[in-house]
Amino acid sequence: MSDWYWARYELGYEHVLNESTSFQLAFAGIGAAEDNNNSLYNNLTGANTMADIDIEHGGWRFAPEIRRYAWVYGGMPEGVFVSIVGRVENWALTIDEDINDLNGVPQSDFGGELDGVYRQFHWGGGVMVGYQWYSDNGISIEVYTGPMFRSYTRSWTADVALTDGEQEQAEDSLEGRIFRQSAWSTYLTANSGPGWRFGLTVGLGL
Repeated sequence: MSDWYWARYELGYEHVLNESTSFQLAFAGIGAAEDNNNSLYNNLTGANTMADIDIEHGGWRFAPEIRRYAWVYGGMPEGVFVSIVGRVENWALTIDEDINDLNGVPQSDFGGELDGVYRQFHWGGGVMVGYQWYSDNGISIEVYTGPMFRSYTRSWTADVALTDGEQEQAEDSLEGRIFRQSAWSTYLTANSGPGWRFGLTVGLGL
């Protein structure tokens, strides 16, 4: 449920393998829309203009996980667990930037509108420690936390053909003009390497 903040809507299935081990598969769809404004100021011309930025988020995430519980009661995994989890995620942002005066674009930035698709792919894995509790009616609640490693691959494809120089300039302009206005700016510019994950899950025992 904590993934809702990141616009990820996840459904998972956990299957008990034996008295202390379970296997879980989780799949998430990604979806959100943003409408942001950005003020551009050109120090050379003195022009100041506004850019309206529409961003459509879409994609998916897949996460397999194997857990080792302290105990399994009545076929239901419950209590403290340690798990190894993997994750693969593909996230695409369709960007539509409308600038009412291109003279207001800073000279160091890409001179046109940043219209196109930004893709972020990452894979990773980690170790989690958590606790799962089951009620008599089968409702489960779990919390978990632990270290993870992520490796990111990113690409930008403009709606129009760009030269190599324009492509590089457009990519350099994304963070200041697009990403810093986004609710997910930190994630969009995160570096590959170690991180920390935590979450809350509500489930139904079948």
